[in-house]
Amino acid sequence: MTDNATENLKKYTYIIAGGGMSGLSLAYYLAESKIPFERILIIDQGTEAPKTWCYWSDETQPFDAYAEHAWKNLSVHTFANQQLDLPIEPFVYRKIESSTWTKAIKEKLHNNPKFEFIQASIESFQYQGKFTQVLTSKGVFEATEKIFDSISPYPCDLTNTKELKQHFVGLFIETNFPLFDASKATLFDFRIAFTNACEFMYVLPTSARTALFEHTFFSSTLLEEAEYMKQIKAYLFAYHGLSDDDYEIKGTEKGIIPMNYVEIKQNLHQKIVKIGTAGGFVKSSTGYSFKRTQELLKNLVLHLESNQWNANVISQTKFKVLLDRIFIQVLVDQQVKGSTVFEKLFQKNSAQHMLRFLDEKTSVWEDLRMMTTVPTWPFMKAFFKIVIKRSTFSH
Repeated sequence: MTDNATENLKKYTYIIAGGGMSGLSLAYYLAESKIPFERILIIDQGTEAPKTWCYWSDETQPFDAYAEHAWKNLSVHTFANQQLDLPIEPFVYRKIESSTWTKAIKEKLHNNPKFEFIQASIESFQYQGKFTQVLTSKGVFEATEKIFDSISPYPCDLTNTKELKQHFVGLFIETNFPLFDASKATLFDFRIAFTNACEFMYVLPTSARTALFEHTFFSSTLLEEAEYMKQIKAYLFAYHGLSDDDYEIKGTEKGIIPMNYVEIKQNLHQKIVKIGTAGGFVKSSTGYSFKRTQELLKNLVLHLESNQWNANVISQTKFKVLLDRIFIQVLVDQQVKGSTVFEKLFQKNSAQHMLRFLDEKTSVWEDLRMMTTVPTWPFMKAFFKIVIKRSTFSH
């Protein structure tokens, strides 16, 4: 084999840096597209811990078949112990296990000879003439078109008490006896919300004996892992009567999701494009990422198909961004309980309207009407704080 042939083996049309949810989703949409490409390399760093992804939709989605469970009924428990039952049809709320989904997508891509996987640590990205390169522990790989970077860190200082994070620990449990109603998921249980931080339990029953219990905070300061575990066990005993010997812990998950808003301006002229968390794909005010990532990547691939190089990777109206920033500021300021904000929204708006709002599918007028259902003064103060910040930075 000649040196030139060896060099050609390291050249790809596209390189996807990172084999997690965003990287594999992009590979899936490229495989399904009409984009002409020679080869695509996926560099998997092998560091993805198992995760649970949830999403809702009133339309068929590409990955619905991989859902472990689906619900058409949700509930919210208020701090005052009021239960809000929320039938969500035509929406369906689905739960996907990352290991199941990842295995299925990788099998599909392995059957396509134009896709290649390597497992290596990624050291850096660089330009070589008009091309881009990825430097890895297994050599240098070159992209003639683009590198899609899903591994770079999103700018969030975990120690900064002014930067909001969604942090959680979850337990997958199996009880010794039938207990759960698997037809209804609990989106928020605020009965544990004793501080002004937004704190709740999230419960996804998948059978009469199995469920995920996740203790979640939207706050600026993190807890020790043992504290989450203690709270989950206390919740299991208080609200389900479960002692330690009544169930078996089948698995755990934990995570920290940045909720600070950082504007990441990108278009398809760029040779290195950040995707996933690195590219700001996570909705900053809620932490939702799975379906939003799918929609952003589908649009990205459509723009590549039609050579729309000026297309923004994320296209958001200024008003939606402002709403996100105000909501984050309210949660950071903690001048009203985070639980109170969500309770008011679900008490005074239909579940379908809330899901459309969280998906950014509502109009400006619908958003303004929704803003009248939250505690007014904390939101007004947050609005003026953001306006003053913008004014300060612009001078």
